[in-house]
Amino acid sequence: MRAQCGFRGLPRKQCRYHFAQLRSQLRIAETIGAYNAEDKAMRTIIALACVLLSNPSLADTVRHPGVPERVWGMWAPSADLCRDDKSTVTVSAKSYVTGQENCDVRWVVETAGRSGPIYSARMRCSSLAAPKQTTESNRIIVPNESGQLSVGPELKELKTYHRCPSE
Repeated sequence: MRAQCGFRGLPRKQCRYHFAQLRSQLRIAETIGAYNAEDKAMRTIIALACVLLSNPSLADTVRHPGVPERVWGMWAPSADLCRDDKSTVTVSAKSYVTGQENCDVRWVVETAGRSGPIYSARMRCSSLAAPKQTTESNRIIVPNESGQLSVGPELKELKTYHRCPSE
């Protein structure tokens, strides 16, 4: 009688081969299981990183409730026009006043620019001629190092203003 293995009554040579195959398949299954656990851990880490990095303080824009203090004051196209109310722009934390309109600043978005911050102010404005009619508008405000301020509704339409001396 031939020696038989305990599995399916196979001869010993086939039985050893069969167990080697089963062992190999078990190792593959364990390896795949390990990769799945590693993949799951990696996916969890990536998801957590996405949640943490989506914090607004890490974004490239920052929203402010008003205009930053560094641009407050009276501005005019030239020093000679500082006394002309129709040519000046007065900026404070929550207001933007020109010779034609009076605006309440609702919020300001600060974006990093090449030569410094660029501010975009969202405002509700009323004309001095018709104060009850209001319109929503945006103004781009770009301060620079030489004490000038560029202001306009779009980047293509910026006008340069100089700070007026305070009296």
